[in-house]
Amino acid sequence: MIQIPPSAIVQWGGAAVFANVLLTRLGVPLPSAPLLVFAGSVVATGRLSFAHVLFAALCGALLGDGVWFAAGRLYGRRLVAALSRRSYAVDSGMRTAGELFERHGAPIVALSKFVPGLGLVTPPLMGTTQIAVVAFFLWDTAGIVAWASFWTLGGALFERQLHLAVMALESHGATVVDLLAALALLYCAYRLTRRREPRARSGSHSRDGGG
Repeated sequence: MIQIPPSAIVQWGGAAVFANVLLTRLGVPLPSAPLLVFAGSVVATGRLSFAHVLFAALCGALLGDGVWFAAGRLYGRRLVAALSRRSYAVDSGMRTAGELFERHGAPIVALSKFVPGLGLVTPPLMGTTQIAVVAFFLWDTAGIVAWASFWTLGGALFERQLHLAVMALESHGATVVDLLAALALLYCAYRLTRRREPRARSGSHSRDGGG
């Protein structure tokens, strides 16, 4: 069972949020919402500052999105094509983000933070378009602030319920870190499954066609 001393939460809470969000934005299959919810519950107890958590999430997300946006500007459609070949989920997300951008313009950068599958693919795709760098980062910042605030304030709002859940975990010999690790593993397994879906479908179609 992994224990987190209160002093460690205060000292490393912001750094953990920054690292988690950055890795997620770079494409590592890790969920970031659960950690923000946990950080929000700690904010409600007064051991963490909401501003520090929000700033950490903003910096991590902007850095990760900036890397993908710059890659899109440098490599253009070749990068989009390479990413689309990686998995059906990425290819579908690219097509959806492209259609929404054509229909609604720059605001899709902010809205994509709340749509599963679009948050990661939108920055590199936007890098291949004519969107101005300033416009991209302004909308990206707005989306990140709204997204991070939603999960952090949600954790603060339901702090009592989360505290009771943590107590229930501890009564069974587990902690919130164990829960976060389990959620990360489940999310990773889900991402891997999504990547293999088109291969299974294509194999099924080829067998049907061969018959």
